[in-house]
Order: sequence, then C-alpha cells, then structure tokens
Amino acid sequence: MDFQKLKHLLAVVEHGTFSRAAEKVNLSQPALSRSIQALEAELGLPLLDRGTRSVRLTPYGACVAERARRMRFEAAELLRELKTLHSGESGTLTIGLSPAPASLLLSPFLAHMAANHPHVRVDVELGATAMLLDMLRGERIDAMVCDARMLYDAADIETRPLSPLRAGMVCRKDHPILAHKRVGIEQIRQYPVASSTLSPEVSLRLAETLGPGGAPELMVTTRCENLEPLVNLARHTDTLLLGVICVTRREQEAGWLVEVPIPPDPQRQGHYVLARLAGRTPLTAQDALYAFTQQCWTEFAAFRPR
Repeated sequence: MDFQKLKHLLAVVEHGTFSRAAEKVNLSQPALSRSIQALEAELGLPLLDRGTRSVRLTPYGACVAERARRMRFEAAELLRELKTLHSGESGTLTIGLSPAPASLLLSPFLAHMAANHPHVRVDVELGATAMLLDMLRGERIDAMVCDARMLYDAADIETRPLSPLRAGMVCRKDHPILAHKRVGIEQIRQYPVASSTLSPEVSLRLAETLGPGGAPELMVTTRCENLEPLVNLARHTDTLLLGVICVTRREQEAGWLVEVPIPPDPQRQGHYVLARLAGRTPLTAQDALYAFTQQCWTEFAAFRPR
C-alpha cells in the first residue's frame, strides 16, 4: 500500500474538498482524484462519499483514515528519533569496562554523559576482558574499554589503542615494607598481595624482575575485578596492591598510598584499547565514549607519583 496515497486521502478529509487538498499537497485536482481512486481500487472499497460541495468518509474510509493518521504520526516520530540519535541527544549506549578502565573512567564518564547527553540512556557492564568480549560479540554491549591482550588477532573487532599505563605495586604510607630501599620477592611474600586480573605482559615482566616467585599467580592472595575495595584494602591494611599505578593516583596525591620500590622496568605496562564490532555503524553516543576516553587517557598515562 502506497503511503503517499494515504496522505492524499488525509488531505481530502482534513481540508474538506479536492480543490483545497490538491493545493496543499501540490497536485492538480485531477491527479489527486486519480490517486484516491487508485487507493479505492487497491482496497476494493469506497472510501469517500463525494457530494457537490464536500466529501465525507465512508465507514471504510474512516477506518483507513484512522490507521493513516497513526502511520503519519509514527513516520514523523521515526524521523525525529533518527535525528536525535544522530545528534547524540537520545538513544541507549551500553558499554563494557574491564577493572582498570572502570576505576579510571566510570565515574567521570557518567558525569560527562549526565551533563552533555542527559537524554542518552547509559548501561554499564563491568568485568574481565574475556567476559566483555563475549558480550560484545553477542551484541549485548556496544563498545568497551579493556585490556588489549585478547584482541590482538580478533579480526571481527575494531580496536583503537590507548597509551600504555605503567604497572607496579603500592601500599599504605607507613607500611613496614617501605623500610627497604629496594624491595624484592622475599619482602613481598611476607604480606598479602591484592590484584585484579593482570595482562600476560605485566605478569611476564614481574616474573622477570622479581624472579620466578614474582609471577602473579604465585604472589596474589586476593583477586577481585572491582578495584575500589582493593584500594581500600591497601589503604587500611598491610596488603600490597599490584596493578596499574595511576589507578591510585588520587590516593597517592593525598599521601595515603605510596609506590613500593620494586626493581624498575620501563616495559612493565598495561595495554588497553577501545573496541567495538568491526563493520558496524556506531551511534553518535559511542563517539562520546571514544572522545572522552582518549581525552582522559593522556592524563592517566602521564601520571607520575610525587
């Protein structure tokens, strides 16, 4: 059924005569009359009772006109919704964040969206990269910021690398381990060690600088993908926190946590990416996540404790 013919029918109904309706829809009166007749022929029913001065809907015409009004409204709503989606003023953005990106980005990104895109619905999934990758491939999230390690050879995922973040170990400011100018695995093994899941690169570098006993699977006694309770654990107990140093930048700037002087290694870094399914057209709201993350990440990568 041609929606244009339905619009012509509504024009006749709303303007009362063929002549006025033809003027409104920019058609000649005979052309408008042929359009209505073609619609009646298609439906096999009379839609208008044509009088000398005006036209009236038949019962069949009233039913068609009611449906046509709904279709016209829905078409206008569709155009409006597409416009607001394209402008980033509406829609739903579902993102995934692995532990370090969640600790760094979640609160400021939600504040950014509330201030700049208040009508966009934001859903957040937190977890390890493997879980988030399954969700992305299942189209349960639109984009994610995560550890790069599982995505190096993923042809179906479009990735945008972020600057690497230095990894190491922090502890509370008056921790006994700070009595040592250089801390090795012997000193570390005297205390609990907390961490989220670390990338193979960081794990390898730790094992190389601390010795075989420095592998995270041997050192870590508390593992959690939510870094906030681990940061509090390090602040208030003798637990050592292992991971990306800038995650605790505020606590370090406040003097609550300090970096443990383990052997330096410039290659001990966490590598992260922005990722989404390849070949898909992103919503404008996804661009907000990408722009905000890249803007903030420069600050994260540049952080050095005082």
